[in-house]
Amino acid sequence: MFKSVRFKRCYKLITIVCLTIGLIAPAHSFAGIDSDVQQNMDRIGKNDGETQMAELKGPYADPAQQEVAFGLRSFFHAPWRSYMDTWDASRYLDVLGINFNVEQGEAEATAQVLEEAGIRSARVEVGWGELDFDDDTQFRDWNYKSLMMKVAALRKHHIRPLILLNFNSGMPSPSREWTVKLTKPATAGDREIYIDDTSKIRVKYTGLNRVARHTMFPVITGVDAATGKCTLSAPLPKDLPAGDLFLVQLKYQPFSGLEFSDGTPNPAAQETIDGWMRYIKTVTSTLKDMLETEGQADAGFDLEVYNEYTFGYHFMDINYYYEPKLSFSKPISYTQSDGVTKDGPEIILPLTADYVKNPENRLPGVNVISGFSNQRPWDNGTEMWLNQDGFSKHYYTGYSPDESPIVPGNTDDKKLYIDALGKLDGKRNPDNYDHSVAGSYLVPAHMSAFPERHFYFYQSESAVRDIQPFPGPWTHHFRYANPGNGKVPQVWMSETNYARMLFARELIDKLGISAKDEKLVSLMHYIGTKTTLRNYIFFGHKGYHTINLYAAKSEDTGFTVIPEAFYSELKKNNYVLTDSVKQLAGPQLRAVANVTNLIKTGKKIDTPRALKVDRIVEYKPRLVFEGDGTPEHPDRYNRDDLAVLPYQLDAGKFAIGYYVVTRNMTHSYDTTKDVLDPDRYAMPMQSFDITFSNICGERASVYAYDPIEDTKHPVQIVDSDASHITVKVDSVDYPRFLIVEEASEGPLIENVVLEKTVEGAKASFVPSVDGTVQISWGPYPVRGGGSFKEERYTNSKPRTLVSEAEISSVNYFKTLPAEPGFWRWTGSVVPNYSENYTFVVSTDQMNTIRVWVEDSLVVEGNGKVSGSIPLEAGKSYRIRAEYTNEYANPHTMILYWFSDSQPKELVAPDASGTNQITRKVRAGKKETVLLPGMNAGDGIKLELSDGNVTTRFPQWSYDLKGVLHETTK
Repeated sequence: MFKSVRFKRCYKLITIVCLTIGLIAPAHSFAGIDSDVQQNMDRIGKNDGETQMAELKGPYADPAQQEVAFGLRSFFHAPWRSYMDTWDASRYLDVLGINFNVEQGEAEATAQVLEEAGIRSARVEVGWGELDFDDDTQFRDWNYKSLMMKVAALRKHHIRPLILLNFNSGMPSPSREWTVKLTKPATAGDREIYIDDTSKIRVKYTGLNRVARHTMFPVITGVDAATGKCTLSAPLPKDLPAGDLFLVQLKYQPFSGLEFSDGTPNPAAQETIDGWMRYIKTVTSTLKDMLETEGQADAGFDLEVYNEYTFGYHFMDINYYYEPKLSFSKPISYTQSDGVTKDGPEIILPLTADYVKNPENRLPGVNVISGFSNQRPWDNGTEMWLNQDGFSKHYYTGYSPDESPIVPGNTDDKKLYIDALGKLDGKRNPDNYDHSVAGSYLVPAHMSAFPERHFYFYQSESAVRDIQPFPGPWTHHFRYANPGNGKVPQVWMSETNYARMLFARELIDKLGISAKDEKLVSLMHYIGTKTTLRNYIFFGHKGYHTINLYAAKSEDTGFTVIPEAFYSELKKNNYVLTDSVKQLAGPQLRAVANVTNLIKTGKKIDTPRALKVDRIVEYKPRLVFEGDGTPEHPDRYNRDDLAVLPYQLDAGKFAIGYYVVTRNMTHSYDTTKDVLDPDRYAMPMQSFDITFSNICGERASVYAYDPIEDTKHPVQIVDSDASHITVKVDSVDYPRFLIVEEASEGPLIENVVLEKTVEGAKASFVPSVDGTVQISWGPYPVRGGGSFKEERYTNSKPRTLVSEAEISSVNYFKTLPAEPGFWRWTGSVVPNYSENYTFVVSTDQMNTIRVWVEDSLVVEGNGKVSGSIPLEAGKSYRIRAEYTNEYANPHTMILYWFSDSQPKELVAPDASGTNQITRKVRAGKKETVLLPGMNAGDGIKLELSDGNVTTRFPQWSYDLKGVLHETTK
């Protein structure tokens, strides 16, 4: 409800909101832009008229794409291309979610059309303020009826509720409001007012309403009943005439400290915490009753704690209500069973998580995710609370004509940029090391208004950081990061969408038309259909757990997924979903349903076979933006932004999403078309050759499916053999699917079980084909038996040897001793591929690192540094790394490597047959293998080949599958 009100405000406020969440977008042509720059922008999306084809340079999945440290930016790096997953059908089906912000009478019909499209998750806000003031173990009557209707509809249509537990600035806790008379006019800045009746006022819990953005401001801190004088906690923010005045009492004071600075206890702080816990109990018990899940294995819903600091931060701190601020000597605090302690109002997250996971409260299966993370970059899997299941993001994007296009002079000169080679672009400002000198770096002129914007480095962080399958420059941010409990964090996109409203406003003002103009509405849903598919398919495929689009109901020119006409007709029909009403559910849901119907034909596959893109050729290349012709600033073309998103439907069938990730959803490709004609903004089809490996192309059948048109298209097989296929596809700016069906089933590794027995560790699995399996095991994530020699010396001269050890990998994240010293690691490595290998060192900025391969110094420098060298597959190479630490603080030292074919991993020492087994296997026959020397925390790796293609368990070395835990049976 809060959200629907928010986006009905004026467009000026919407612009501010969009900027707050990182939204930047262009128009088509702007006054004041240099003519040469405008000519560059006019060439975007076009071929030069001469070049007929060109090949993508470098590997398609390139880990270097994400090697941009937090705080830096780049126009040339696409971190989503640092990896490519292959998922089974459940990945797409499970990500489909929506914000279910409908009125109670609309809930049943809306839930039905959502279910038919494949939606599985619905976010519903149940605010703290919806509880009854006098008895906050109950809901207000209207709120209860509304929630009951929504939950009943979702339950009937098998859509799982994600319940947002929230307090916003307008109605943060149970409250009651009444009217008094202001007997004397008051002036902004006054600290006292006079009213006719003070009898209902509870001092420090009562304040003025509808005077400021946050309820109960200023707070009434003192009352003189005889005169009607009320003392205020802060100056009055505006003039008030004599007459009606709205007062409000909150049941609980805003979050504060347990003890004032003078030693006086503040019982209101604990009272607020206790009120929150009653709120949790009331909401969860009510939901179980509504869903009828008491006693079942799954309570049937999930919880998100808090929503966007932008809109609800006032109640988080009592000092937003007081001037001068109150001072506390003892904060509110909470310590979990593992000893981790946190101070401040965010303790409501672990309090909620611990309540939910306590078996006494009978809430099995309920996931608890943090919403404090919605608009900030710090949250990660490594530092999650003990019983927390994940965290959520709100990466909105869209079009904003009030923001200039990305052109020289209009970017943020207070940031540092990285060029295409990964080096600092331009000059550091000598007066501020963290800033660049304006005009010293290249700004490629182009537009940036597309759903995937946060998967690039336009901003100081990337949406990829917490979902990529290996660590990036921030080591504790990645898909499998966890606080030591082996639980993979769920990273939700609990709100996102592409904002259309400012583009619509531009057209409305330009054409003098109504927001209800049929052509305008049609255009908005055309753009919405493409962005909805891109949001669901791209975000989910890259690793987000669930995508809850905002929203089921909004304006046609805004964020709505379902057209306004659907709700209007539904109301006329007394909220009965007839065929005529259903026909108005709109093109967005139709397209989503078409993808759902395609993907749901797939089977559950525990570990899909990973495909690889070997080569991409673009026909009649089209410009994304123009560089300056140097390796540091190359031109970028559509082949650089071609998304390839494979799903494996069964052992021999794949559905591979593909489309050009166009940077501007409102780009005019055909200016001869009317500005309200969708064809004006449709990217013309463009051909690409894509070569896939690890797929049997011999006698394979292929075609392409378009989910918007609901049509099949022929696909040309350019070349094929037993392990490759090259196809020529026609791509557009939204996902189509390449369907590849092999002539026979390929290898799968099924029913993998890892357990501890009296004989030691044991693994069993079932291969789906006759073939050869290679098995290795050892410390996670290397999963091998080799070691490096580690020598630690004093930092004195001459150095003195302090200790020696054998280690499985150089992998110290803030765990080297907090003292100066010198370390040396030596050993050998055997690469799997004859390729150029990049070695990456992640360490502290001021410390020195050197890495030699044989006698070649490959890496030298401070902080995060890297270097490359060609290596031959199967050949052993001596490696030596030396690290000097000058400071007495905990230190990081991690050594990675990657190549075109190998993802970013810890450098693995040569195992030379240690902890390795190769054996022949038969299809369908269970294999059991003893793993001598395997310890708790070690991992296993399986590679099954039928002679042509290979499947691996797990797909990524950092995956927590196949890791032996103490609790393994």
